[in-house]
Amino acid sequence: MTNSRNMGQAIVETALVLPILLILILGGYASARTAFLKSRSESAVFAEALRAGRNLSGIERELSRSVLPDEGSVDIQAGQKRKSRLLPAPSPLLAGKTAASVTVGKQWMEIGAPRWLPAAKIHQGTEFHVDCWGKESSSGKSIRRWVRGLVVLGAIR
Repeated sequence: MTNSRNMGQAIVETALVLPILLILILGGYASARTAFLKSRSESAVFAEALRAGRNLSGIERELSRSVLPDEGSVDIQAGQKRKSRLLPAPSPLLAGKTAASVTVGKQWMEIGAPRWLPAAKIHQGTEFHVDCWGKESSSGKSIRRWVRGLVVLGAIR
C-alpha cells in the first residue's frame, strides 16, 4: 500500500524536473543545429574563395541553398586582396589573396520562433592564395612576361 504523501511527492518532483529536462533538450537541439549551420557555411566559404580566385562564374545562389535550403538570410561575398609575392624576389607580383565570407542568419521557426531564444548568426571568413594562371588573368600575364624575358636574356647570351 502506498502512502498518499509519497504520490504527491512524485508529482511535485516530476513538475520540477520536466521543465529542466525540456530546456536541456531544446539547448541540445539549438547547439546541434548551429554546429550544422557552421559546418555548411565553412564549406560554402571555401568553395566561394576557390571559385573567385580561379575567375569562375558565380554560384552564390547554389551555395546559399546548400547552407539553408529553405528561406533564410545567407550573404556570400568574395574579393581580391592586395598583390603578393609567392615566388623569390626577381619574380613578379601575383594576384594575391582571395578573401571570402559567408554570413548566415536563422530564426528558429522549427520550434515556433520563441522570443527568448536568439536567432543563430554565423559569420565565416577565409582568405588564402588562389591564383588563376590562365591567359586572361593578371598572374598568368605577369608570369608569361617574366618567362619570356628570361628566355630572351638566355638567347642574347
